[in-house]
Amino acid sequence: MNDPFIKAVTRNALPLAGLYFIAIFFAFIAVLCGISALIYFQAASYIPGGAMQDIVNGMLIPVAISLALLVAIAGVISWFLGMLIARRSQSMAQLQLFAQLLNISPDSIFLHDTEGKCLYTNEAALKFGDITYGTTQDAWQLKNAVMLSALDGVRIEEVLANGDMTFEAAQMRTDGSTGLVEVHSRVVQIGARNLVISSARDVTERRKIEEELLHSSEKLHKAMEGTIQSMALTSEMRDPYTAGHQNRVARLACAIGREMGLPAAQIEGIRVSGTLHDIGKIYVPAEILSKPGKLRPNEINLLKDHADVGYELLRNIEFPWPVAEIVYQHHERLDGSGYPRGLKGEEIRLEARIMGVADVVEAMASHRPYRPAFSIEKALLEIIQKKGVIYDSQVVDACLRLFNDKQYKLE
Repeated sequence: MNDPFIKAVTRNALPLAGLYFIAIFFAFIAVLCGISALIYFQAASYIPGGAMQDIVNGMLIPVAISLALLVAIAGVISWFLGMLIARRSQSMAQLQLFAQLLNISPDSIFLHDTEGKCLYTNEAALKFGDITYGTTQDAWQLKNAVMLSALDGVRIEEVLANGDMTFEAAQMRTDGSTGLVEVHSRVVQIGARNLVISSARDVTERRKIEEELLHSSEKLHKAMEGTIQSMALTSEMRDPYTAGHQNRVARLACAIGREMGLPAAQIEGIRVSGTLHDIGKIYVPAEILSKPGKLRPNEINLLKDHADVGYELLRNIEFPWPVAEIVYQHHERLDGSGYPRGLKGEEIRLEARIMGVADVVEAMASHRPYRPAFSIEKALLEIIQKKGVIYDSQVVDACLRLFNDKQYKLE
């Protein structure tokens, strides 16, 4: 009973010594009754026969029955109390084991009553705790310590209202430095009392590492973005008539993805793929890209190779998204009439189906060396007429909503 945790959770429980006293008391009553019976029967031999017979007839049987019942009751109560004492001893052993487990925990463990009074702290808490509270259990309890200077009256009320709560708080260490702790508090019922048990973990170093990783991630993202834009610029420098085409397709494809309710990570993959979807055109001779007249069949086939070339250029780069495959498929069509693999329907990735619609709309609405720009209305008419046949119906509907209902502009 010297462990502070056991004292805290068994404060209102009947002491073990009290249980032993009750058991011994009833056992003594039983023995006393037996001795009284023996004395009675021993004294009976000195009583005259007639009087003895009267006593036997009038008192012996009731007295004997009463004594037997009393002995039986005392025995049952003694047996019950013995069982209760055994269970109590077992429970105390379990509490002692649990208290030792709390003390080897690297996290700080606290037990508070509903008024905010600190009833117990484990060893980790004493090593970490505020120097104004000292480093002993008595110091914490005598000063009614508020856990980690964070579980104040307001937070106690929040925990009691919600049942549990998680928060972060600054805490002074015993060496005077300040750390950041992550606290988890929960209301527990021990016996007839509600108590608040809390664990606090020092996350100072973890937060520092997370910030460093975030900073490194941002630098890597900027580097990757710069590389992507440089790659896109490389292909567009060879084809001045399509300068900005990839970025405009990327913006439109992302807008369509958002209109369809796609998750942000998937939309970011669409943006990167759209920015690079024509990277394979660096393989196509510049005179074909800027040729003002109609292309010959062999020139068309050479131009179509840009999807394969783009895939080969990108497939060994470990993007977080399937960029190479989207670039590979952005000229595939639902009916299998696209290239380079003639994929059909669901064989084509959704991102590539979105890219295909955005690419067609932007290309038709932009100037080319062999034709002037079409109006946006004509470009939209193209996808309307071939909706569900060549172009994905949901993608087309989302694109139409952008231009007709939300006044989207190609810029």
